[in-house]
Amino acid sequence: MTPPTQSEPLPYDYSLVADLHGTIALEMTLRFEDLTLHEAEGRFGNLSLFGDPGVRIRFPTPVSPLQAGVALTYFSWQLPRMGPLIVSTAVEGATSYAAGQGWEIGHSASLGISHVRAQWLEFNISAQLNVTADPSWRNFEVAPGMGFGLTFRGLPELGQIFRRR
Repeated sequence: MTPPTQSEPLPYDYSLVADLHGTIALEMTLRFEDLTLHEAEGRFGNLSLFGDPGVRIRFPTPVSPLQAGVALTYFSWQLPRMGPLIVSTAVEGATSYAAGQGWEIGHSASLGISHVRAQWLEFNISAQLNVTADPSWRNFEVAPGMGFGLTFRGLPELGQIFRRR
């Protein structure tokens, strides 16, 4: 067998194509947990109304302006366990301000899934609808969006991983 010459293609291809985009932002969120207007627990799961309010500040970076906002969970529902899975849903609303962009009102619906043995890790899927007003409040821009993410729950001051009950 003779080795391939420069004009002959190799029988294999090591090429790899990746097109990844993203931003890194410094963000601080203060949430008040276990603060709800009404909470009901029964055989259909745990339902909380108007709870977990929070304040968010995103510090300016080369890729994002200064942002601040207030959020409120309209309702959240943790369904009864389905085998080893814990499924929870939430509908949230928020108002925020971004330097140079003005005020924005956003609503989102999310679905979170975690495993009984790894409750400290949750996979999230969310859909958003954002309404942004220009500084004159004459024009509004409506933008839908979708997001995927992982949430890690931990108590760093105790050095332990938080597990939901």
